[in-house]
Amino acid sequence: MEPVMISLRMGMDLVEEIKKLASKKGVDKDTVVRELLSTAIRDAKLKEALELVRQRKITVWKGAKMAGITYRELLEELRARNIPFPLSEGELRNEIEKIRS
Repeated sequence: MEPVMISLRMGMDLVEEIKKLASKKGVDKDTVVRELLSTAIRDAKLKEALELVRQRKITVWKGAKMAGITYRELLEELRARNIPFPLSEGELRNEIEKIRS
């Protein structure tokens, strides 16, 4: 994808933190900002997907697609955050019956 120039205003405290990160990593400030934005976007998408799955508004499959990760990765995220796998009452009854038989 062709890079596009954007500009924004930020406080000097953030600018200084970006400079420190760039210096530690041995890269330029633009690279640090791109990495931080990419991470923040990925985290925001995952957070939104997890919340919608938790609320049972979307399936785990759709949540994984929304977050840009695999089904198994989203299952692991659910487990890591103690979010129960979304089963309806009927689905849960069926699973219990399967276990009992």
